[in-house]
Amino acid sequence: MGGGSTPGSSEKPRNLRIAIVGAGLVGSAAVLALSKLPDVEITAFEKAPAAREAGAWISLTVTGLKVLNKLVPPTEIEEISYRPPDRAVYVTRHWRTGQDLVRRYSSDHIREDTVQARTHREPLLKLLVKHHAEGIVKYGRKVVDVEDGPGGAELYFDDGQTLDGFDLVVAADGIYSSLRRKFWPEHRVAFKGAVAYRNVFPKSLVEGIEGLHDDSSAWRKDGEVVFLSELGLDKYGVVIIRGESEEYASKLKWEHPVGPEDLQRLRDIYKDWDPVISRVLDVVKDIQAYPLDSGPWLRELTRNDRVAFIGDAAHPTAGAYGAGAAMGFGDGWALYRALQATRTREGPVPGRYNVPAALRVFQEARAPFLLRVESQMALDVEDSKFVAAAREDEVEWIRRFKERNPENQWLTEHNVELEVQKAIMGQPRLPA
Repeated sequence: MGGGSTPGSSEKPRNLRIAIVGAGLVGSAAVLALSKLPDVEITAFEKAPAAREAGAWISLTVTGLKVLNKLVPPTEIEEISYRPPDRAVYVTRHWRTGQDLVRRYSSDHIREDTVQARTHREPLLKLLVKHHAEGIVKYGRKVVDVEDGPGGAELYFDDGQTLDGFDLVVAADGIYSSLRRKFWPEHRVAFKGAVAYRNVFPKSLVEGIEGLHDDSSAWRKDGEVVFLSELGLDKYGVVIIRGESEEYASKLKWEHPVGPEDLQRLRDIYKDWDPVISRVLDVVKDIQAYPLDSGPWLRELTRNDRVAFIGDAAHPTAGAYGAGAAMGFGDGWALYRALQATRTREGPVPGRYNVPAALRVFQEARAPFLLRVESQMALDVEDSKFVAAAREDEVEWIRRFKERNPENQWLTEHNVELEVQKAIMGQPRLPA
């Protein structure tokens, strides 16, 4: 069960011991969410020697912001974020002409501080870490295995050390999760044919560029996309996602600059696109490469009534609508609410956590939504082929593109709290 005491006794149960493996964006948010629980001892283990976050910009979806606003002051999130003047989520443009094809907005009923925004990963991680309790994250500690011992879960580290006695282990160790491989050794994450090229740089570099928009724009062409947007904190960002051969991608290193020759290659590729793209690429000093790996998403988000998987450890896809972190924030919040709901408040042992029951609630609240997202990504591939088949007829191409790009608030505005409440109500004999 967890957080227990001697059966039949009325003494206060011991604190619930939680280990969080990984302290990137999702793990750090989980630290803050689970720290809201009473009578818990939380320790996070991060393999990096210090807090750092790879990548460039991310979308702060309505769902993600609703969670973050419960963890840190909303005003501090506003300080590192950007929303266009018209509050559009994204403007999708024709790759060559820049024609406005689709313009999406958050729903009208959404509060101003949860209208979708964007930022970059580094300041968001710094903000989360700033609100951690001192010493709660142990850096330079790489967890390589977990076993179920007589006194709780046992963690094994790459230096040969072990720690035991954990009632719950939260696997937030990313797309290449060692804990996921432990329970699903046949699971494979591999390159799927696309590379993201990203950079964040001072906004001053693009000031005065002719035709530059003040929105967050995405130029699309048959599965290929270029994003340009301001990001907050006087930063600007560019992201290019394009198909590349496995041979070419194999020479690229994650988060490493591609170098002058390959940067010029990108400039040459996009010289026939909307001219504003070339103007931005001309001022970029370099750009980092991120080969996009992915694998099947987990059907079961828990193991052995003691391990929960969140973020990319549970849904391993780099570049999932730019919403992977937001989905991970939802995972962490759902786990917090599930534990909160399954803690006894009355009876012979008040304050006792029922971890197996909490993990059942967590599974029921998150798995259907996450698997729906995964299936949508497969549908999007087919839609992209349908649109691309009309590439010789621009009018028909535009018609098909608009037809196959419906509203997606079901994803960006997914109500985590509602799904947790439904899962709680569906479980028998939960604490009143």
